[in-house]
Amino acid sequence: MMNPAFHLAIPLLLAWLAACAGCGQSQSVAQSPTTPPADASTAPDQPNIAEQGATDRSPAAETPSAPTTPPSAAPAETAKGQRPPADRGPSRPGDAEKITFDDLNLGMQADIVFREFMVTDRVHELEGKRISIVGYMHPPETQRGIKKFILLKNTQCKFGPGGQADHLADITLRADNSTVFTPSPVKIEGTLKLAPFQGPDGNTWSIYRLEDAQIR
Repeated sequence: MMNPAFHLAIPLLLAWLAACAGCGQSQSVAQSPTTPPADASTAPDQPNIAEQGATDRSPAAETPSAPTTPPSAAPAETAKGQRPPADRGPSRPGDAEKITFDDLNLGMQADIVFREFMVTDRVHELEGKRISIVGYMHPPETQRGIKKFILLKNTQCKFGPGGQADHLADITLRADNSTVFTPSPVKIEGTLKLAPFQGPDGNTWSIYRLEDAQIR
């Protein structure tokens, strides 16, 4: 007959073996955990270096270069002859009428023939009157003892080919008067006459004459 203690020992031994087998499996799993492979669909996005560089070089990130400013060109100036100052002094009764070459302007072009219809009402009004006008002397043949000369509207006016006949006047000084050449403006007083002068080229070189003139 089997000992009752032996019957009690067998279940205890089986329980111990089961416990040892179960704890060992759990410990093995805990110590060597299996890491599942990373899923590409769930992996966090990593910045693409090439794309980031392209973004940094985008037009918005680039500093635009300053536009090149072309050098400012100086405006071209048309060469104009120097005009004499107008005589604005007060007039007294009996004085010559003060005018300028603008009063004598007929709108003539250079190198043309004068016609009577070109004369303006203003010129007709002044003809035969004692007038006073300021201009420049055309260089004469002599520098002293001058009794006749051409008075120009400005320093660029020409007497002869290329000149405008209404921009000058032929001056004849009084018998007892003479003058010397000067490049400065001169004030002339005399009686205005219409006396067209035709040059060798067939064109009108001058229209006006101041007779019995004086330099003031």
